[in-house]
Amino acid sequence: MSDTDKTQQHSAEDYEKRYQQGYGLVYPESHIIRFHRHILEWELKVDSGKMFDFGCGSGAHPKYFSDHGFIPYGCDTSATAIEQCRVLMPAYAHHFSVTAPVTPNLVSLTSEGTLAVFLSNQVLYYLDDSGIRDIVRQAHLMLRTGGVFAVSMMSYSCWYARYITGEQGDFKKVEMDTPRQKMTSFINFKHRDALEPLFQPFRKLHLGSYGSHIREEEGSTDHWFFVGVKG
Repeated sequence: MSDTDKTQQHSAEDYEKRYQQGYGLVYPESHIIRFHRHILEWELKVDSGKMFDFGCGSGAHPKYFSDHGFIPYGCDTSATAIEQCRVLMPAYAHHFSVTAPVTPNLVSLTSEGTLAVFLSNQVLYYLDDSGIRDIVRQAHLMLRTGGVFAVSMMSYSCWYARYITGEQGDFKKVEMDTPRQKMTSFINFKHRDALEPLFQPFRKLHLGSYGSHIREEEGSTDHWFFVGVKG
């Protein structure tokens, strides 16, 4: 197993432990709701179809989209999280799959050219650039013409970057030791100008950001949010 594969395996095992300990969203995050309401509904007039969530966790975002006219699909490396998805959405239980942390085969999970939306929220930065490009390639195959690709990446202005202690390939090693969080992560941080080339061949529709700063000693949780369209 290569160092990169070990890094991605570390992230998958870390999140499996978190889900077993009760980690996971109960409600959709505000930027996902705004993406749905401001871009899909208002701007693009997309209000139905298949949506796929890469790294769906316990299912809060697929459930939100299923409640608003979409047919949800998703995958995650955590078996615990996928079981939670299936309980949350029993009518679509067979639409959720456990996938490998390295080179997952997503195209086999839906028919090619049928998705309206491909979403990946706060997940892709646990992959190296090669892994990200592979997900982009598969997403392009899975989406229909005019389909929407929406993903987030961690910014260097996120407070996590304060705790970078080294690097390994495309990843920065982050060793956090704060009263609230004690963990080691490997994160593929990105500057804004790196995203559009990374997400080709999708045509950029929007490249914005989101974040919050709740605890003054921690700093902002800045992430980029890229929305592209399949031509």
